[in-house]
Amino acid sequence: MDLFIINRYTGANEESDVLDQETLHLKRLKQKIEERKKKHILNKKIPDIITLKEQDVSVKSESTEIISSHNEKDDLETINENKETLPTHVPSKISKTDKQKNEFQILGNTDFEKKAKIERVLPFWLSHAYSVSKDLQTLTCSIETQKWLDSTLKTTLMKEGLKHLFPVQEQVIPFIINEHKLPEPFRPHDICVSAPTGSGKTLSFVLPIIQVLMNQLGHHIRALVVLPVQELAAQVAKVFKKYCTNTGLRVALLSGSTPLHKEQQQIMRYTETLGWISETDIIVCTAGRLVEHLQNTEGFSLKHLKFLVIDEADRIMDNVQNDWLYHMDKHIKIESDISNKIPHLNWNNITSPKSSIHKLLFSATLSPDPELLEQWGLYQPKLFSSAPINDFTDENTIKKYTTPDELEEQYIICTAEEKPLILYHFLSNQKWDKTLCFTNSSQSAHRLAVLLDIWGKGNLKVAELSAALDRTHREQVLKKFKQSEIDVIISTDALARGIDIPDCNYVISYDPPRNIKTYVHRIGRTGRAGRKGNACTILLHNQLHMFKEILQSGGKTEIPKLEVNKEILNQLFEGYENAIQDTKNTINNEISTKVKKSIELKRAAKTKSRKRKHNDSKMTNA
Repeated sequence: MDLFIINRYTGANEESDVLDQETLHLKRLKQKIEERKKKHILNKKIPDIITLKEQDVSVKSESTEIISSHNEKDDLETINENKETLPTHVPSKISKTDKQKNEFQILGNTDFEKKAKIERVLPFWLSHAYSVSKDLQTLTCSIETQKWLDSTLKTTLMKEGLKHLFPVQEQVIPFIINEHKLPEPFRPHDICVSAPTGSGKTLSFVLPIIQVLMNQLGHHIRALVVLPVQELAAQVAKVFKKYCTNTGLRVALLSGSTPLHKEQQQIMRYTETLGWISETDIIVCTAGRLVEHLQNTEGFSLKHLKFLVIDEADRIMDNVQNDWLYHMDKHIKIESDISNKIPHLNWNNITSPKSSIHKLLFSATLSPDPELLEQWGLYQPKLFSSAPINDFTDENTIKKYTTPDELEEQYIICTAEEKPLILYHFLSNQKWDKTLCFTNSSQSAHRLAVLLDIWGKGNLKVAELSAALDRTHREQVLKKFKQSEIDVIISTDALARGIDIPDCNYVISYDPPRNIKTYVHRIGRTGRAGRKGNACTILLHNQLHMFKEILQSGGKTEIPKLEVNKEILNQLFEGYENAIQDTKNTINNEISTKVKKSIELKRAAKTKSRKRKHNDSKMTNA
């Protein structure tokens, strides 16, 4: 430890010797500091921190502080005593950078570089999709000139007034038909179709299924179409029945609108020679009803199934009712003599065309995310999309959805008090007819329908449509709307999926949508099949930011803003105050009526149970 040895002052006679010793000592100290610096750079070891501080050269008394890791008091006192005796030729300047290097030890790398974002690598079939045009104004595919389309289907299409096929139909229909012309060992490619609302996706799977099955009649279920809601299932079944005319094919609707035992009698029949046979070739059903028939209908078999169509596939993926896909897959495997728990290689089942179910997925908001599509077990799938998929590498691009080119989108900002005034202005002053108005709850839809009915005083024909109403009542409302007996429908999002409402001119979102999918399906009720449409979203000031984020999540750009003169709204305010008071009274009367009915029903149930107990006691005594 001679580095930290300091000779103490012993007397005046030895002053010159001490001065020489101190000078020599400081030189050694400086040399060892330089050596430690070099070792630190080479070995990257943390050295003892030693700081040299000296006063300016102009000052006569220069000072040197030597701070060791031991910090001994005697050494510090000795340095203070020898301040005046230190030589002036000791290096007096140490740069700031050297001080910082000696005083502070920097850990880690000082060069901060932003890490490169890992690009998402998609499967080839997703990154190289078949592009589908959104232009429904210039149609070039004439139905009469298509040789691949059966003459029976051509005749039916011409009777319906259709002369041209839409772009999605022009590409998807011949692709499916050609896939089923392959010999038996080859399986058809499964397909996913993402096209705007009202672009003709329903006929894209109806026509090829009918053409493939019409030449192979039998007593088996060979096509299964699964949909999320009853109204959409009824609509698709109606289209199938229309185009199955003169083909010999039979279509059945299983949606819960009729009792289960009646549906069982409709689709299955028992014979002495063949046992249970199917009375239908094509089944259109909801997912929950399918599970009921798989578990409860005797003889219900899907082992001859050739087509499985999932319409509105993204919604069915989000809400898998009763895990229908698992039950259907298990049902088919059991019927094919393949154990579900211990799978084994069965060459007959693998190569048999019976097991080659052709899966067709359709939706306007079908996200081509491989993680979501994996559950369907698609076989060498192909994607048909109207979204730009040239560079499908980032997450923002993968969520892009498209809307029809004929649809004009707008939004308007207002206060909460101005919302009903703006809605009434559109319907009454602007004469918006054939309008669908969406809210986020059944209660809001009911209150708004009552308000507009009272406010309009018979000039506005308003109807309510929500999940709170039974299916028969909803069908009646839609029928009246199509016949122009109703001007405005106040609805929840139950009507936003897939329902085709002809001649719907306007869509108003009274409450903003919760996500991009809901928004796309709402505005998709208008601007269908090449017709013009208008969609407007009413927003509060604090909802604007969220609405813009929703649009950006779907890859949509800014939409135009609509303005309404404040003076027009002020003129409507007096009528609104009178109408809102009458609305409150009407709703309170409805609530009191419901409460009275529920009380009467409870009393009747108690009286019935008492009579039953009394009769049981009489029987016991007798």
